[in-house]
Amino acid sequence: MGPFWGCTGFPECRATLNDLDGKPSTEVDEHFRCPLCTRRMVKADPERGNYWFCSGYSKGCKVTLRDDQGKPETAFRCPDCGNVLIKRQGKNGEFWGCKSYPDCTTSFNDLQEPP
Repeated sequence: MGPFWGCTGFPECRATLNDLDGKPSTEVDEHFRCPLCTRRMVKADPERGNYWFCSGYSKGCKVTLRDDQGKPETAFRCPDCGNVLIKRQGKNGEFWGCKSYPDCTTSFNDLQEPP
């Protein structure tokens, strides 16, 4: 969700820290970033619902994410089409599926970890 600091030992080490004013930090940047276009995510008015939307919504980026204790839920990009993967409920339990379904049928099993 925007700039971050990553371990120089990647891919063996996957440790990351948030970028806060150009420095690594465990604090979260107040300007969460859209996972698709990297514009700022905005918290919706409480009377409209408990979610976040991309500040580029009027420019065509229609990403919306549920609120997860005051911050946008973690989002992942579809490796096939580049859209957002969302957690869905299927007949065999939860799974990660592409938001552009049925145009893109990419999916991943939810094994209590990210896709």
